[in-house]
Amino acid sequence: MTLMANKTVVVTGAAAGIGAAIAERLAEAGGKVVLTDVNASQGQELAAKLTSRGLQASFIRCDVGDLDSITAMTTEAIATHGRIDVLVNNAGVTRKILILDLTPADWDWIQNVNTRGLFFCMQGFAKHMKEMQGGAIVNIASIAGKGAKATSNACYAASKAAAIVMSRVAANELGRHGIRVNSVCPGATRTVLLDALEKANPSGFQAMLDQTALGRFATPRDIADATLFLASDLASSITGQSINVDNGLMWD
Repeated sequence: MTLMANKTVVVTGAAAGIGAAIAERLAEAGGKVVLTDVNASQGQELAAKLTSRGLQASFIRCDVGDLDSITAMTTEAIATHGRIDVLVNNAGVTRKILILDLTPADWDWIQNVNTRGLFFCMQGFAKHMKEMQGGAIVNIASIAGKGAKATSNACYAASKAAAIVMSRVAANELGRHGIRVNSVCPGATRTVLLDALEKANPSGFQAMLDQTALGRFATPRDIADATLFLASDLASSITGQSINVDNGLMWD
């Protein structure tokens, strides 16, 4: 499949989990993928693995919690490749914190990466895409941002609601420049974190599984497929939307 042929794509938080699956899927679809992550060794390893398969991939270290790092990454990606066609804003952080235990430090850590970092990555590449008169941005949000009860913490849910709303505002403002902006909202997804939840709380895990219409959880590949669709020309008339990938855990 060559849906992304002749397109250069930046994927943040691409070293592992959902981000790695997205980077791999877009590369398989013919994209020239620039992986970025704070974990340089893991990111470089994945880029090398993809190139060993004949795919186009490179790595730039970026800490999305640091504005100077975002600026440096954006500048390097554009200078190296000349044109960035797609940004996938995937980088994010969270951990399980009860609402009565959430501290200002927790709040700042999550919001700095998930909201502030996402916005300024989007802004930086949107400026470039405006000059190019076209592009696509896919922000990875979560059904937690739409009110799903099962979430790691209130601050994380707030950050993902912000991602959805910022995507809509950006879609409205940037559409005149040929830039589409959408968000993908994963539900529970089969990653290391979900496996840990299953071990820690088997009954709660099963209860959540029972609520899905399809009786299963998503895989990182499922999220990657939805991202590929929104990033590709197949979605050329879709902007400002948030697509749930949650096996029917919730409707909106």
